[in-house]
Amino acid sequence: MYYALPDAAWTLRFDEEALSTVLRHVQRGLWSKESVGQLYTYDLTGHEIVVARATVLTPTRASWAKVRFDTAGAMRERALLFAQGLHCLGLWHTHPEARPIPSGEDRALAREHAIAARAQLTGLVFAILGTANLPSGFRVWVDDRQVLREALPTRAP
Repeated sequence: MYYALPDAAWTLRFDEEALSTVLRHVQRGLWSKESVGQLYTYDLTGHEIVVARATVLTPTRASWAKVRFDTAGAMRERALLFAQGLHCLGLWHTHPEARPIPSGEDRALAREHAIAARAQLTGLVFAILGTANLPSGFRVWVDDRQVLREALPTRAP
């Protein structure tokens, strides 16, 4: 799957392994809790940024419509995967709605992490998996520390 910002010179591609990891966590019922994880790439410099790995973080709290994670644990994961050549691009999580929309808390989380990553990234990828089929059930945004903008599904460049 490919995503692009209307004025960006790059596209974002989710490879099969990363997308498969995220899709295993779609919420299918009231008993299902939200999941969260991080997105990684090997190369931040190309015209096509490939999300090569998606991880699943252990939540500190999870319910049908909310998930929290340990940021120190997320940082440890980033350091471990960086030693393997992977760069953290951002975060993903699930929502119990068909076509997900970031909540106020989601927007604050994306902004907080985008600001924290300003030395490494010009924008933080923030993806939400809903319950609808692809592509409408998987939406992607980029937070550039000022605006959270939706990256739209697109064809391969």
